[in-house]
Amino acid sequence: MLFFAVAAIVVILDQVSKRLIWAAFQDTGGRDLIGGVLRIRLSTNTGAVMGMLSNSRPLLISVTIISIIALIYFAYRMRYAPLFKRVCLGLVLGGAFGNLIDRIATGKVIDFIDMGIGSLRWPTYNVADIAVTLGAVILIAGFAFQKEADAEGPPPQEPVDPVS
Repeated sequence: MLFFAVAAIVVILDQVSKRLIWAAFQDTGGRDLIGGVLRIRLSTNTGAVMGMLSNSRPLLISVTIISIIALIYFAYRMRYAPLFKRVCLGLVLGGAFGNLIDRIATGKVIDFIDMGIGSLRWPTYNVADIAVTLGAVILIAGFAFQKEADAEGPPPQEPVDPVS
């Protein structure tokens, strides 16, 4: 299923990027890439978005597992939905699973992408965060601007004329 393939690719990209960046910059903490607008800056997060619920590991793991189960259920229900919706669900699943791996393994999520201008910085994030955000925003926009409801069953087939 496409949904699982997209999720697997996101998990692999997320985990490989975290390990490579950690190995390359653990001694220096990071470096500027584009004049301070884009930087590699190693950080870890024991909470959720922007450090909310810090040190709530059991709660965050539980919520993530429930979310993953819900995403798999929705993917099953949307198996005949347009391609972009299935890809978006895969992005969200892969991102959730990528950060779950970190939470279970170490109790914290590795973040390393830092963007902003001067002291106006976006919270540091990673590949999994990008996937969740893009997938969710595109999926929500897709539903918001959708003209017709997606069919929950297979696409309708034309009746077969037994006489011809």
